[in-house]
Amino acid sequence: MDDLNVLTIVILSSFALGLIKYSSLANQYKDKIWQSKFIEIWNDFINFLVAGLIGYYFVLVKWPMLRNGGTLNKGDFVLFIIFALGMFGHLCVISKNITDGVEEILKSVKKKIS
Repeated sequence: MDDLNVLTIVILSSFALGLIKYSSLANQYKDKIWQSKFIEIWNDFINFLVAGLIGYYFVLVKWPMLRNGGTLNKGDFVLFIIFALGMFGHLCVISKNITDGVEEILKSVKKKIS
């Protein structure tokens, strides 16, 4: 299959899965402004897009290498964890939690310095 066709399928599938995930959370965004709804749809779309691109990388690059006797490295396991988080819809949640944690650490360091 042509690479452009596969990427189109990955993008459209990511959008569809993002909308499905958003529809499961839509009750939380009933009285919110449209920007909040857009951000949630965008985060869900990017979540599944990253997972789809990592999956495409594994199929396109790693699978032929493994068939020819190659080995996996530590980075491949990290990518697989990111892929799994993305496919189950948790990548955007994990990234927000990590960002919030780093923000709190920086705030506490700033208070100690001041």
